[in-house]
Amino acid sequence: MTLHETHGFTRCAVGVARRDVTPPVGIYARSWGAARHDVAEGVHRPLTATAAALRPLAGDGPDLVLVALDIGWFPYRPDERRIRGAILAATGLGENTLLINMSHTHAGASVNTQLADRPGGELVGPYLERMVGEVAAAIGEARERAAPGWITYGYGRCALAANRDFWAPELGRYICGYNPGGPADDTVLVARVTADDGTTLATLVNYACHPTTLAWENRLLSPDYIGATREVLEGIHGAPCLFLYGAAGELGPREGFVGDPAVADRNGRQLGYAAAAAIEALPPPGQRLTYTGVVASGANLATWAYRPLDPAAQGRCARLANAVATVPLARKASLTPVDPPSADGGDPAAEAEKARRRGFIQAALGDDPVHQMPIWAWRLGDALLAACPNEAYSQMQTELRARFPGSPVLVLGCTNGTVGYLPPRATYGSGRYQEQQSPFLPGCLEQATDAAAEALGRLRAEG
Repeated sequence: MTLHETHGFTRCAVGVARRDVTPPVGIYARSWGAARHDVAEGVHRPLTATAAALRPLAGDGPDLVLVALDIGWFPYRPDERRIRGAILAATGLGENTLLINMSHTHAGASVNTQLADRPGGELVGPYLERMVGEVAAAIGEARERAAPGWITYGYGRCALAANRDFWAPELGRYICGYNPGGPADDTVLVARVTADDGTTLATLVNYACHPTTLAWENRLLSPDYIGATREVLEGIHGAPCLFLYGAAGELGPREGFVGDPAVADRNGRQLGYAAAAAIEALPPPGQRLTYTGVVASGANLATWAYRPLDPAAQGRCARLANAVATVPLARKASLTPVDPPSADGGDPAAEAEKARRRGFIQAALGDDPVHQMPIWAWRLGDALLAACPNEAYSQMQTELRARFPGSPVLVLGCTNGTVGYLPPRATYGSGRYQEQQSPFLPGCLEQATDAAAEALGRLRAEG
């Protein structure tokens, strides 16, 4: 019988800091093949970099830094390597102690230095250099601010994310868009970061939903729905919110692919209020709701009260550790062209965009028939974190959480770069976009999930 609630905690030194990384208006911002413009014409909401620094209060353990960065993706892999390498050099962090989780907004700049000849492309290189400085400054400030505190975790639900593998009857195949009959993981993991004096230092939201509210008709730089989510939580708690993008390979907003930023804000408020409700349900830092006995009344009433964690539990939640696993993913012999929407070959601009992206994926992976993909695993006291540099289907997060039912499990996609999708084995041969875009053979998602589970299991078993 369970005699207390099972919320998880991290006890450590923690600091949080933020910088503005909004690209300049006029920068190259073509993220959609269907777009009829190349440059950003304004700003919907600021794009930000928010850093959380964590280190043990006593004893051995790694200094860990997690950065939530409003950026879409790096089409040219050397750009990501150079950016992260410069941040590591500026901060002195180790290769496996820095995780940069990209929000994957599709309404940001197209950060590809190989397209400098495009309209606004000359602004990309200087923008990335500025981003390095801002991210490094946020990390430095977060590390300086780190002081004893608590991170308290819980789960909630939000219906923003919907299945986006839609069967189009007029085409007789799958296309990418809202599928009202498909399953969708609605789990939102939340956390509240609290100083020892009771001050809320930050909130955290880990959720899986493509930031694709704003699409080809949009001409504004935007974090998409994430901006309004942060606004809701920051208005309530007066502290930065870190949005951590989850495993959303087949998930996107029910109402998306629009040009109206008001829709993105409405989507973001859905998640913000859902996360706010889950945060309100969290216990006080370092305490659990515990059964205390019986009071005789008209009925015999069970009484519960908050009680501090016992010394053993406090010791467990103070342990920080990290590991990295390497997953050998077999690659396709050649990249599969994404089918055009009609027999006439589709829109030439869209087809050119697809071909360009295939070229950058091929260049990123080189000629090796096996891609060695890292999975980063962290233990944060009671909580576990797995970060993947590609776009996994939500099966990864649902399986990992099922395998570790007693621990809050954060699952991060698009972290430290990304090149392709990790679809389930069962979807191969179905003609889904994610299967066509992925450079990997069937089994990639299952391999990644197993590797993450093995690494997390080892970290949790260390006591």
